[in-house]
Amino acid sequence: MADSKRPRSRSVLVIDTGGTFSMEYKSELESPGSSGSKRLLDVGKSHKDVLNKLKSISAKEYEYYDNDEERSRRSQSGKPHSWTYHALSERIDSSSATPQSWHDIAKVIFENQLSFDAFVVIHGTDTLMYASAGITFLLPKFTKPVIVTGAQIPVLAPGASDAVGNFLGSLAFATWTAFLRSEKSCHAYHSLKGVFVYFNTKLMRGTTVVKVDSQRWDAFDSPRIRFVGELIEGKPVVTESQTGALIRLLDPDERDLSISPKLYNLPSGTNPYPLVIHLFPGLSLESFAIYKHDAIILAAFGCGNGPITIKKSLLDYLDSGKLVAVVSECLSGSTSAAYTACIESWDKSSSHKPSRIATCNNTTLPAAYAKVAVFLGRKFDSPEDRQVEFRKAMSLSWAGELSYRTTEEYYEASNK
Repeated sequence: MADSKRPRSRSVLVIDTGGTFSMEYKSELESPGSSGSKRLLDVGKSHKDVLNKLKSISAKEYEYYDNDEERSRRSQSGKPHSWTYHALSERIDSSSATPQSWHDIAKVIFENQLSFDAFVVIHGTDTLMYASAGITFLLPKFTKPVIVTGAQIPVLAPGASDAVGNFLGSLAFATWTAFLRSEKSCHAYHSLKGVFVYFNTKLMRGTTVVKVDSQRWDAFDSPRIRFVGELIEGKPVVTESQTGALIRLLDPDERDLSISPKLYNLPSGTNPYPLVIHLFPGLSLESFAIYKHDAIILAAFGCGNGPITIKKSLLDYLDSGKLVAVVSECLSGSTSAAYTACIESWDKSSSHKPSRIATCNNTTLPAAYAKVAVFLGRKFDSPEDRQVEFRKAMSLSWAGELSYRTTEEYYEASNK
């Protein structure tokens, strides 16, 4: 049967953006008289050394090709999966990355989506969770797998490095195919679709990841929404209950030319991105007006509560047509509209009014930040319209960032 044909070997574009993964590793004396210790130094090491290392560790299962001509010749040979390497001309320091950095990465993916079957993005770990969410929201309904990864120890380091396992695991999930039941009630080959993070054997949605440790190899987790896959004995395994929204049917003759409908734009201006304020006991702000940002994200207590001392400044900020979203500071759990409404109206006289604050439910702070940043790139007829649409947008799942059914109509109507 045609739909039982095994798909051809997969081609992967590896995009190296920089970070610890690609750093040089040197020994230096930290102080006079010390015996010396290992230190990480980003000294602009040539990406050729990183490329040669990656080629050597992946040669057993994957072929490397330098250009499209070589890859096109191989595509009919039936050899193992292949990958091609692309290093950004300007490496991104993860701690200094901006939403524009995510857009630069997303643009490379968008422009190459017809040339490759999958993508692996190497990124610094400090803000990897922001980047994975940002890329997800900038590429709505992307139909091919994008695996974001990084490392706590450089791939060029002597001895053990998590970079090796993370790179090979990312390639494994990027090229993963499974013979599953399709929507037409027949079995066919499928692959992953959308943006994921792979780190230390776990595959997680790009919009649910948080960094939970600054040093251990098991640095990332998805505590609010279960991770979607795992590398077990060297084999990629995707959780069966998670496959529905995360896989796509592969045309056995590889005629599928479906593309992401658009690459979203980011806002422009002096302070185009949202400001994050972490609430704490005793916080008192005379005015949010000192912040020139169009949106503020409050990392609130528990289910979304906050101190009454910020009430006046918060109401003044909302009255000016600006946007406010609330996430929970907790590692797990969700915000509640009942609590976020209380932040806005502590007195009975205003409690009957609909809240202008957007509750993010169980969206993580990194995903909420990326989502608001992309939302701010849209245009509206009035501040009131924008506030209404903002509350709706933050309460709906765009790409699995919260535990509700994805609203397809939202992407179709957005960014007009």
